[in-house]
Amino acid sequence: MSVPVVTVVFVTYNSGAVIGRAVASVPDDYAVIIVDNASPDGTAWRAALARPAEIFEMPANAGFGTACNVGARRARTPFVLFLNPDAELAPDAVDRLVEAARRYGGPAILMPAITGENGRLMRKEGSIFEKVPRRARLVPEEIAGDYCTRFVHGAAFLVAREAFLGLGGFDEAIFLYHEDDDLSLRALERKIPIVVVTAARVVHAGGRSSKPSFAQTFRVNRAKMHSELYVRQKYHRTISRAGRLAVLGAGCLLALACFDLHRFAIRAGKAAGCLDGPRRNIPANLP
Repeated sequence: MSVPVVTVVFVTYNSGAVIGRAVASVPDDYAVIIVDNASPDGTAWRAALARPAEIFEMPANAGFGTACNVGARRARTPFVLFLNPDAELAPDAVDRLVEAARRYGGPAILMPAITGENGRLMRKEGSIFEKVPRRARLVPEEIAGDYCTRFVHGAAFLVAREAFLGLGGFDEAIFLYHEDDDLSLRALERKIPIVVVTAARVVHAGGRSSKPSFAQTFRVNRAKMHSELYVRQKYHRTISRAGRLAVLGAGCLLALACFDLHRFAIRAGKAAGCLDGPRRNIPANLP
């Protein structure tokens, strides 16, 4: 067998129901590292994996970005491909990403075309600093070939290992959410292009499960706000928290008036996070 040029890095946290399919989608030509973030459910799933993989168990849940960095440092290949445990690679996806990396030359962050199980494209349309109006977004029929973007989609991307580590990896002060926004900003500051390779396909099953509970939705959005405030503070782009709270409060009232408890949980969670302020949150029982 030839020496692998790519290590696919997965970060798991109670991901036993999906990680097997994700690992099975990685061609045998490539290495796999799974960093488990101290899952309460353990790693009994390892015995059923369809192919060899290095599994590193973190002593505690250190957050998504930190675990990704551990995987990148343990890799010994020129490239690393970060892939969510609920995503599956098309058979030629990694080959096409590596081919594009070599064709373009120089450091780059290369993302596949990510679709849901229904076939709909799941593009990242903006970040906490750049909102792309719906009317300005391209429809799939307008996209022909590879294209550059300003936004890394953390669900799947390939990058030269040394370039990723040279950027400092993910910011380990961010426990979860918006770590890809931060990475995008640092890549663009270094003139490292972010490219979508449309011929490389990944199916991301994220969000296919039933609607999360009120408490879960509240916790997730509280954590997202913690991370957003941290990233804004880091780049000196802070917002008026009083103004944000006023908007979120109005949103809560509107959601209640419409009997929409899910939307209320989103707004209330963000409001709670705004009151907390920026922090490296370690929330319990996140999905």
